[in-house]
Amino acid sequence: MTIAEQTPERLSNAERDTINTQLADDGFAILPYKLPQDLMDDVLSAIDRIADEERQQDRDVISVKRHNCVDLDPAFRKLMMYQPALQLTYDAFGPMFHLNQSNFISRVKEASDDIAKNDFAASIGWHADGPRPALFPRVDGAMGLHYLKFGYFLTDLTHDDGGALQVVRGSHKRDEMDGDKANFDINNYNDDVVECKVEAGTVVAFHQALWHAAYPNHSDIERKNVYISYCPTWMRPVDRDFPTEDQVAGLTDEERWLLGEPRPAMRWWIPRGDDSQRMGRFAPDTN
Repeated sequence: MTIAEQTPERLSNAERDTINTQLADDGFAILPYKLPQDLMDDVLSAIDRIADEERQQDRDVISVKRHNCVDLDPAFRKLMMYQPALQLTYDAFGPMFHLNQSNFISRVKEASDDIAKNDFAASIGWHADGPRPALFPRVDGAMGLHYLKFGYFLTDLTHDDGGALQVVRGSHKRDEMDGDKANFDINNYNDDVVECKVEAGTVVAFHQALWHAAYPNHSDIERKNVYISYCPTWMRPVDRDFPTEDQVAGLTDEERWLLGEPRPAMRWWIPRGDDSQRMGRFAPDTN
């Protein structure tokens, strides 16, 4: 797929259909447009500020990973509202979805694989995200889609040894590591391994059960990216508690909804009032 330099305001219905077919078949899809430059600049500035603060406080900090980043800077909330991602999430779950998790990673060059193995933020081996497939029901033998994840890659990864995201195409339809994680050998799946050596601004959507990994960054380019995912409202977020009214005061109705504004518990399951219309603008176009 050719990636355009600038994103339109929203994906067309045809683009949505193409991406959703790729997600169903392959478990991942590269979106056809890059992030707008102003949004990228804002998010990169936030990452640099927070990472610099951590490194100044602790000189042993190398790579930096922060969970629940939407609460750390308004730039991450702006990224949370990226319309193509919310359109695809609407397609997956309907109008009743909210934020599942968010994090950013800033990975500097690692001198050796041994260093990287001891630094979770620096790299991570092959895995599927939770909920752990072996512990939850399957649909037609496969793990169901519990949340849709978006990787926003903010620095160039077209070079070698940059620690780019790698995935195993179609693995969301299999057991995690084929049920034998202790003896798992990625070389048995070489025909389906895809390395996402993408340009800065690229967005990758993927199923939470897709097998994926990020090897150490041995390049001179600091690898910076954000992951944001969304799930049905009947699921709790992974890395955050629901906010108080004071914490969401002044935010838009859509931001409040995604962050989990205070509401009676039953309304996470059975919508009331305008609940089912709050995310309405992300529905497919009707004309």
